[in-house]
Amino acid sequence: MMRKYFVVNLDERFKFLELLDFENAPLDDLPKEIGKFSFLKYLSLRNTKVKKLPKSVGRLINLQTLDVRNTLMQELPIQIQKLRKLRHLMASARNNQGNLDSVHGVQIKEGIGCLENLQTLMTVEAHHSALVVIEELEKLRQLRCLSISKLTADMASTLCSFIEKMNLLESLSLYLSTDRETFDLESISSPPPLLRRLVLKGRLEKLPDWILGLQNLSILGLSFSKLAVDPLKALQCLPNLKFLWLHRAYEGEQLHFEGVSFQKLKQLVLTELHYLRMVRIERGALPMLEELRVGPCQNDLSFDIQNLKNLQLLEFYDMSDEFVLRLQPEGGSDYWKVKHVPSIVFRYQISGSRYASYKLGEPDLLDRLKRLVRTTSNVELYGRQLSFFYNDDEEVARASNAEWSDQYSNFTDDVEY
Repeated sequence: MMRKYFVVNLDERFKFLELLDFENAPLDDLPKEIGKFSFLKYLSLRNTKVKKLPKSVGRLINLQTLDVRNTLMQELPIQIQKLRKLRHLMASARNNQGNLDSVHGVQIKEGIGCLENLQTLMTVEAHHSALVVIEELEKLRQLRCLSISKLTADMASTLCSFIEKMNLLESLSLYLSTDRETFDLESISSPPPLLRRLVLKGRLEKLPDWILGLQNLSILGLSFSKLAVDPLKALQCLPNLKFLWLHRAYEGEQLHFEGVSFQKLKQLVLTELHYLRMVRIERGALPMLEELRVGPCQNDLSFDIQNLKNLQLLEFYDMSDEFVLRLQPEGGSDYWKVKHVPSIVFRYQISGSRYASYKLGEPDLLDRLKRLVRTTSNVELYGRQLSFFYNDDEEVARASNAEWSDQYSNFTDDVEY
């Protein structure tokens, strides 16, 4: 592990240091001597094993960006309130369990409202005394990005009145703590006009009416919503939507993409819509769609993929053998629907978020379907972790490819990470 003496022994020549980036470093402790770098503007501990920040962090009076994402921190010290120039505070993390509680943040103390220059606050973890902290968010009028995890329904309702006043907000992510409660977001009558990215993770009785008025929305993620009514009828009214994620968001049997709907959509994810039987896509719908990910479904799925003329990548997760066989080049009755797609991949869960991957038509896939081979020893696998990323300059949703030395690929249901 990297010794903390690395920081301790930085001599006087570095006292004017403005940037210190420990991302992915083997670091498990940040010593109190960090406080001597009072000119620091950027400090990143992302992807380290640091568990807490020393109190001396409060002496970093010029700090503008603090990135502690995917560390072992559970809370931030009260001295954070002294960082009056702080603009970006990023502290989100996730697990790979694919459950409602897969996104984690850090707990913050009362007094966060004094950081009036904050533009990014992700992810704050709600707790038993978090209502006071949530009420302080009203003071943060410069916020562009806000993410809160482990919310209760009451906290979410309280938050609505403050969200209306965040006129500069571009990205909003809200995560309920349990599926026993339901989001009630209807009290928002005038949503932030610049909102371009919205992630809601938790049960919804219905889509909030105000979502349909978000003319600038380009990214929408609905997870664990359990909607009973097809949401596409309403969502097709969003003129600038480019990325749509529905994960356990709909419990109906049919999704219908009407003609000339979703004219700008580039990426569509339909995962774990277990009751889905049919996806109707009329000609003229989804003309710009490049990436589509589907599955698993409990039922045999009928899908009008042939009408997606611009599709470049098609991925299926744990689909039925009958469905996969129908798409095979040799004798598949539905191959004509997908033959225009350059890349088609089938993924099968091994454990947790680890998947075996096969390309359309390759022998290992056919062997698996025929039950001749029950091992993944010779399967070509690569990592693809679908995530949505926040960028200060623009909203980007992309799939990040990473070559793996082993025979597994990872998949996460999380929209934001």
